[in-house]
Amino acid sequence: MALVDDHGRIGGKVNLIDAVIAVVVLGLVPLAFGAYLLFRTPTPKLLAVTPSSLHQGVNLRVTITGENLRPFMRVKFNEIQGQSFLIGSTTFAYVDLPELKPGVYDVTLWDYRQLLTTLPKGITILPLAPTPTMEMRVKGTFKGLSTDRMKALKAGDQFPPTGAAEATVTAVGASVPSAIQVRAGANVLTVPIGGKTDLQAELRVQCFAVSNPDGSVHCAVAGPVQQVEIIPGSILPLAGVDGWMSFQISEVLPPSTTP
Repeated sequence: MALVDDHGRIGGKVNLIDAVIAVVVLGLVPLAFGAYLLFRTPTPKLLAVTPSSLHQGVNLRVTITGENLRPFMRVKFNEIQGQSFLIGSTTFAYVDLPELKPGVYDVTLWDYRQLLTTLPKGITILPLAPTPTMEMRVKGTFKGLSTDRMKALKAGDQFPPTGAAEATVTAVGASVPSAIQVRAGANVLTVPIGGKTDLQAELRVQCFAVSNPDGSVHCAVAGPVQQVEIIPGSILPLAGVDGWMSFQISEVLPPSTTP
């Protein structure tokens, strides 16, 4: 019997062309698998969050370590998304935390459309220890007020207008051309702001004690971005009835002894 018959079949059973095609296909399978392994996007993985526990606060940042990290990812703490994803390499990135309440949070990594990996109970937010509060008097100016807002502002106004008052107006002075105090090294410069008007005032401020590196204590208030020291030159962000207002301190006075 001939190896290939008149119909092109090998041994009278398999067509020669079909056999060649089968051999080519079988040869392409490992090539295709190798190309897939070479060019596929590897799956990212979360390994750890450092530090894994933090006290509640603002402007907190953690480092996440993992595998196959890439730009434009997102990190969530339970359902709350982190404020940034600053990648350092494929193995670590920095994440600025949102304001999280005390508790234990699962940490999840997302691309633009789907969940990629989860680190259960990846971070713990601890409650702040109670800190002593005190009352200080400050003099300064409300910055860049409109005419209507200056007329409406009066002694007794509170910030925020509802709930526990963080600051209370005790006296209102004259309107003055707007200017801002700017620190440049050891110098303090007064820089005018054209077309704006400030209003002089005195406030009673509730602040909390914060320790300095040398063991001394200063007073500070919480802000929407960071805490603000009660010192000359600081600008207090105050929540008013129609939005945020800015008050720059020019002088800090001890609490009033008048009940």
